[in-house]
Amino acid sequence: MNRDDRTSATEVRGSGQPGGTSSLWSRGLGALREYRSSVRLFSRNARLYLFGSFLIGVNFSVFNLLFNLYLKEIGFVESQIGLVNSSRAVGMTLVAIPAAMILSRIRLKPLLLVACVFFAIFSFGQTTIQEWSLLLGCAVLTGMSFAFFRIASGPFYMRNSTRTERTHLFSFSFGMHLLAGMIGSWGAGHLVTVIGERTGDIVLGYQYTLYLAIIIGFLALIPFGLVKAAAPSSEENRISLNLAQFRRRGAFYFRVTFVNFLIGTGAGLIIPFMNLYFRDRFLLPPDRIGLFFILLSFGMLAGTLCGPLLTKRFGLVRTIVITQLASIPFMLFLAYGYALALVVPSFIIRGGLMNLGVPISTNFAMELCEKEEQGLVNALLSVSWTSSWMVSVAIGGSLIEHYGYTLVLNITAALYLISSFSYYWFFGKVERRNADGPGWYVPRDLQL
Repeated sequence: MNRDDRTSATEVRGSGQPGGTSSLWSRGLGALREYRSSVRLFSRNARLYLFGSFLIGVNFSVFNLLFNLYLKEIGFVESQIGLVNSSRAVGMTLVAIPAAMILSRIRLKPLLLVACVFFAIFSFGQTTIQEWSLLLGCAVLTGMSFAFFRIASGPFYMRNSTRTERTHLFSFSFGMHLLAGMIGSWGAGHLVTVIGERTGDIVLGYQYTLYLAIIIGFLALIPFGLVKAAAPSSEENRISLNLAQFRRRGAFYFRVTFVNFLIGTGAGLIIPFMNLYFRDRFLLPPDRIGLFFILLSFGMLAGTLCGPLLTKRFGLVRTIVITQLASIPFMLFLAYGYALALVVPSFIIRGGLMNLGVPISTNFAMELCEKEEQGLVNALLSVSWTSSWMVSVAIGGSLIEHYGYTLVLNITAALYLISSFSYYWFFGKVERRNADGPGWYVPRDLQL
């Protein structure tokens, strides 16, 4: 195991004043100063990758908001839309492990540039082609292209950061993705309406807006082209899949992927269809739905920025479990609510709580890895997520088409509940509270 960095995720000392409780204002200022000092430590490579990911994220967020609505507009039903989303997950699943092995053996920069080009090409194909089999093929290839960005991020941030700023870098990366979601959602829904009114064809409004998103994502070539990535270390070059490794570390691989699979299965059943949920249940136009997704991104960003602060008080594992459990009542409000005044706040709060733990759980998994297996574990996390979506998105679309949204939301809530208890069962005793002050740490001699 990478013993020197083992404790970086949770070994944090408190900053409260001895013998008393700091005011809320002082704590807030202290948190801002901590974020500012940590961001200043980000390396040039990390900053460039963050910016490139932001541009890709704008493309991704616009497609998340509009693509299902576009497919519905041109005549596809929910089960078909689910298969398109499932096909993207198929592509990501197929390439995840090979991508991790490739990324551990060659320089990252050329692959990022090639992936960026192909991601733009196949996204264009998805937006232009309306023939069913070709559309599914483009969806698979889009997922394969996007997988390289997803697989590369964890090992790249580990390689280009120190334990001092690493937790903040993972959270900041997720926050940049959410910021991209805000910007994409803010402009996309409104632009569809404007173009549709100007041209008299709402389908053209969807297509032109999606084309613009593709161009923005394509601009990620610029920051990725400026990355000066070193060759992988000799330790990272040892990423492999062999029986002896799985015998030694298989239990750990199972634990981190099983809980991720459960969450992914629940999310895949409903999250890709939330734009259709607002369209079908409340008969709302794209610009109104886009507004809700902007508010969702604000809630998710707030949650993400609070993540490192909560881990100081509760530890990584407890923060993840508590916030996931707290999100479940709001999922049920979405299931049974038919008033926007209840549904919209539930939509925002649920998203903030569930996504707060995403960068924390990724960082936690990376810290528990030996250095040579970080790429493999990141790929296994991606495979567990995308393989769950590969099945659940298609099932979710069919269930929604035949039974509506309430059943699917209840199933998702149940899966989140099982995942939360499983996560605590697997990792609840990993962390220890500091004896000399607030904060948590992972023992250096821990064996998983």
